[in-house]
Amino acid sequence: MDKLFSCRRWLIISPHADDAELGLGGSIARATESGIEVHIAVVVLKGETHLRGQQYVSASQRHQELVAAMETAGTQYSVLNFVREGESFDLASSSQSVCISQLDKLIDDIQPELIMIPVPSFHQEHQWVYNCCVAATRPTKPGNPLRLIAAYEYPPAGWGSSSSWDNSRGAIYINISHHLPAKIAMLEQHRSQMSAADNALISVDGVKRLASFRGLEAGYDYAEMIYLMRGRID
Repeated sequence: MDKLFSCRRWLIISPHADDAELGLGGSIARATESGIEVHIAVVVLKGETHLRGQQYVSASQRHQELVAAMETAGTQYSVLNFVREGESFDLASSSQSVCISQLDKLIDDIQPELIMIPVPSFHQEHQWVYNCCVAATRPTKPGNPLRLIAAYEYPPAGWGSSSSWDNSRGAIYINISHHLPAKIAMLEQHRSQMSAADNALISVDGVKRLASFRGLEAGYDYAEMIYLMRGRID
């Protein structure tokens, strides 16, 4: 869809520090290569213990990885809720109205032509962010530059709330055959998040396999899939 890359300012809402790259890393690489201004807004960044191996990853480490990934991607970024060590913050039980206001301000400041939001996967914080994004992208008065709103997938998105989001729901395939290495380079900066286990969804191998499958569906070597939520033709 050529109109996607004719949008010159993108805003990507990322629940956590690696979600935008997982879902859209190849598209981000294509966009920045074309001179498109890409801004990634991370909704929450905090230290947490992985269910896998019970390893604690500090907020400082996650932030360092985010900075490295954004430098690799060549994008601008912001963090809406930076939770420092010793502070307690649960996104899914916090105020949605506060987050919606934060997103409203971000949209007003950036004036994006394209907004990408996460599909409501089984991850409760992704569902929460999706609901806030839908509210923040409500139809507005004429003159707003926003032309397209799309939702991007999270690798394990075929379960729970997003299991009904299949390719019959306004799917758009983006050819990333020449940009998969750039996507992998971004994700390799998130060392604490990429699993080395066999058949892990959140891993470099899992990302390659999903990109290959999406490419197979669309006739490309590698692809990313997004869902059109709302578009405007002037």
